[in-house]
Amino acid sequence: MARRYEPTEFEPKWQEIWDDQGLYRASELPNDPRPRFYALDMYPYPSGDLHMGHAEAFSGGDAVARYRAMQGFNVLHPIGWDAFGLPAENAAIKRGIHPKEWTYQNIDQQRRSFRRLGMSFDWQRQLNTCDPGYYKWTQWLFLRLFERGLAYRKAAATNWCPNDQTVLANEQVVQGRCERCGAEVERRDLTQWFFKITDYA
Repeated sequence: MARRYEPTEFEPKWQEIWDDQGLYRASELPNDPRPRFYALDMYPYPSGDLHMGHAEAFSGGDAVARYRAMQGFNVLHPIGWDAFGLPAENAAIKRGIHPKEWTYQNIDQQRRSFRRLGMSFDWQRQLNTCDPGYYKWTQWLFLRLFERGLAYRKAAATNWCPNDQTVLANEQVVQGRCERCGAEVERRDLTQWFFKITDYA
């Protein structure tokens, strides 16, 4: 009779071998003859551990990255964390923890969970949007856009959650209420930033 498959017995061994061999590392060699392929998943919010929705959302990009690698492409499949935002901050405040500490704890936990799932990310290429080494470049880019007249401010209507004290996207308003806290959403005119992307349409 065949032995029962025990993931905790086999998978850590193979994940360590994959790491040692650099199986999912993209080559930076300029003379690498393989065509390049960039597989970018959305970056998760580090407001807790991963759940089944993450497994579903990230398995598609993982399958595409693996498929392209099997076709002979030099695949760059990075991972990062969208680490600015009120959900993580509110969760930290609720627990009496500094938001930075809470965010980095969750990033570490999500990284461990992604590794256990065996995702084909290039772990040499991770980023956290809250790291100064990352956001200094988003600030630099914003300043270049502003200097060229491509970033500007004007008043516009927004969805406002009075409880969370933040603007909500249309998708975050469910039957007139904030999807996170259930408060009734108000329409407010607020001054905000816009980009002249239509100049390039």
